[in-house]
Amino acid sequence: MTLIGGQAFLFAQPSNDNCTTAAILCPNLHVSGNNTGATLETCGTLGGCADDFPNFGIVSESSVWYKFTTNSTGGTVTIDVTDIVFNPDPNKGQAIQAMIFDVPVPCQGNDFIQISNVESNGTTNFTLTSFALAANTTYYVIVDGKTTGAATEPADASFDLEINGTAIDAVTPPVATISAVNTVLCQGDSEPITTVVTDCGSPSNMNWYYNNTFIKDSSDFNTAELSVDGYLKLIVECGDICVYRDTTDSIFFEVTPIAVDAGVDKEILLGESVILDGSGTSNPVWSPETGLSSTQTFTPTASPTETTTYFLTVTEGTCVRTDEVTVKIKEIIIVPSGFTPNGDNTNDIWEITNISQYPDNVVKIYNRSGQLVFKTTGYTIVDNNWDGTFKGKDLPTSTYFYVIDLRTGGEDSIFKGAVTIIR
Repeated sequence: MTLIGGQAFLFAQPSNDNCTTAAILCPNLHVSGNNTGATLETCGTLGGCADDFPNFGIVSESSVWYKFTTNSTGGTVTIDVTDIVFNPDPNKGQAIQAMIFDVPVPCQGNDFIQISNVESNGTTNFTLTSFALAANTTYYVIVDGKTTGAATEPADASFDLEINGTAIDAVTPPVATISAVNTVLCQGDSEPITTVVTDCGSPSNMNWYYNNTFIKDSSDFNTAELSVDGYLKLIVECGDICVYRDTTDSIFFEVTPIAVDAGVDKEILLGESVILDGSGTSNPVWSPETGLSSTQTFTPTASPTETTTYFLTVTEGTCVRTDEVTVKIKEIIIVPSGFTPNGDNTNDIWEITNISQYPDNVVKIYNRSGQLVFKTTGYTIVDNNWDGTFKGKDLPTSTYFYVIDLRTGGEDSIFKGAVTIIR
């Protein structure tokens, strides 16, 4: 815990506080570092690495670790440490220490081999340099906070590192551009965005931002998602271990907000009415006007005499949007008063016309004594019907009584009457 300005701050331990989790330095890529919360790392399971630092003019106290691997030819490496900012707490030191070294067994043992100059009191920008490095070899860098002057604790500092040199293959950073032909849009317009990315064989991420708010990670972008004016930009990330980024110039889109929704389709019986669930921006206009209580409100009452599709249109400046909704007139069922289940394949079942339009229907049939002889849910004339039998036996010629519930919830959903079996 650190006190700054009378307040207590608890810092998380850096992820590269350990040799085994050393952060990778990549060519032509600034790496931001921070040793706040770091500990004294003893270089792996065998321990002892830090004990050798005094031999090089460094007393390790609060270290973070980095590493890099040379190319197939080896040679010179330079590491620039810049933009150093110290925690001003008077109990904290005001200098950092750093060097490049080799360890014969990575992160094991205490046999350091110094291969660069040692920075033992870095307070401003400095450079570490190594010459004649071996090819295809991994080397390590330590950056450590130092206790200076009257301070009682090692320095906490943030800094940037950048590696270069003949032993590191130069990387051409990616370049990304986006463009659009039309930038004045109506909400919902799908304007193609042309995206060009060079020097990036396989982008790891393509992050789209609108008005500096992250939208999505995708190979393309659809302007139909936009509803307000704003700036669109793309940040491309290339690579897996060494991630290189490029941010495109922004495109400004002028978007006219406009939206329309005619609501869900409706079903009514002939003679009934239903309120339409339209919504949207600007002023509504419905067509056709047949059967509507109003053509200029989002929620008119519809009373069509036949199945009708209504179109809801809104206009905002030069922008026009239309949506549709269908009001279906469900036909009244026709219940026959009798049938002849005699096996001649004519009128052998009780065929209720239009019953299939009411799939939740419940049909019950009683004999003259009030005994239930047939009941089903979802009566049809195809495979779920009454053939004049009860428990597999033919019922005699007689009059029976039915109750049909269409389950529509309306007053006209119950039908009652008599049906005669004629044999």
